[in-house]
Amino acid sequence: MGSNQLDLIIKGDLVLPNEVAENSSVGVKDGVITGLYQNDDVPAAAKTIDATGNYVFPGMVDAHVHSYSLPQETFDHATPAAAAGGVTTIVEMPYDRIGKVCTEQLFEEKIERVKTRARVDVALLATIEKEGKLKNIAPLVRKGACGFKLSVTEADPVRFPRIEDDVLYEALQEIGSHGLPVGFHAENDPILTHLIQKFRNEGKTDPKAHCDSRPPITETLSVLKLLEMAYWIDVELHLYHISHPRSIQLIEMYKEWGVDITVETCPHYLLLSYDDMDRLKAFAKINPPMRKKEEVEAMWDLLECGYIDMVTSDHGPWAYDDKQAPNIFDNPSGAPGVETIFPLMFSECVAKRDMSPVFLAELLCENPARRFKVFPRKGQIALGADADFTIIDPSTQWTIRTDEMRSYAGFTPFDGVTTNCKITQTILRGETIYDGKAVLAEPGTGEFIPAIKEAE
Repeated sequence: MGSNQLDLIIKGDLVLPNEVAENSSVGVKDGVITGLYQNDDVPAAAKTIDATGNYVFPGMVDAHVHSYSLPQETFDHATPAAAAGGVTTIVEMPYDRIGKVCTEQLFEEKIERVKTRARVDVALLATIEKEGKLKNIAPLVRKGACGFKLSVTEADPVRFPRIEDDVLYEALQEIGSHGLPVGFHAENDPILTHLIQKFRNEGKTDPKAHCDSRPPITETLSVLKLLEMAYWIDVELHLYHISHPRSIQLIEMYKEWGVDITVETCPHYLLLSYDDMDRLKAFAKINPPMRKKEEVEAMWDLLECGYIDMVTSDHGPWAYDDKQAPNIFDNPSGAPGVETIFPLMFSECVAKRDMSPVFLAELLCENPARRFKVFPRKGQIALGADADFTIIDPSTQWTIRTDEMRSYAGFTPFDGVTTNCKITQTILRGETIYDGKAVLAEPGTGEFIPAIKEAE
């Protein structure tokens, strides 16, 4: 067996950066893409995967995953769920129950958890203390943080604090000086806190009250403040889980003024609405909340026109038992999603709305990889990139079932939904980590992926 022989050849419809190369092949050696072949002249390989008739996507980069918001979830559950969902790299949030990742030591400890527990590759975000402590930022950058996440909403005073404007003003300048993105949970605290208390006092605690307590202005006010800060401060701004078209319109205005902004939305803001709250109850209690149907359709229009940079899961796996309180405000906010995002989005975008698979790969793979500094290694099928692939069969249906999900949460808001596709294989650096039925990757298969700094 010659040393030049490839390790793997995959045949199928390759979703490349600019086209779908039908009936083509990609060659892999030592975990890296080494060749693209559009005819029968394909070199020998130790193994061949014949995915003829299926799409071969880049492995998805899910830029919004909380593996440690629930102590029982961890990488032990979130990363097998990712593998089964066609996600080969997660961008992991820093707001952990066991301590938010805001120091060099805590960052190093999390890298060790990646190396010993993760089954997919992981890029790590960091955060800062409520009072700043900005001297911690440079060491976190040196350790390979792919960006920083902050909040202007006080979800938890210790774990997930609101950062006040005076600290923000200094922190954005410091983070910006290192060339890393800073992302925000953008909701206006005073208004939503007031409304929640008002509704509690009035006994208005039904599922829809969650949405009513966080009206669109709570998002758009915060978005506008952050956009204005980024207008005056040289920083790469990212806005997480945007739910309302008005926010996108504001973002587009600031993009025209030269502000460096990316924006994401999530499947629940595209596939669920305010009308689903009575049915799903706390299982659809997510921050920001579900919006009205006409607002959801407007989000689709903006997505199709290219005004939304990426779609992420915001995988927030609270346990089934935690979501049973009759008073909607007594339930935690968040839902699992890393296992369902890729099939849901393929089914809706490509199968139903006739969008290009190339466009979907931009939303799910390339754009998140670029923003969070793991491109060109991740997010594309191209020479020299990691051999990460998701093989999708567009001719087979798959029904999402709660009892088959790998997250510890034990629920999904999409239980019973049938997608017009099935993930048949997930491949990480040339190795099959999911075969369509079982997750094959062992703990520690995943690697920590440090930020790839652009050349000065």
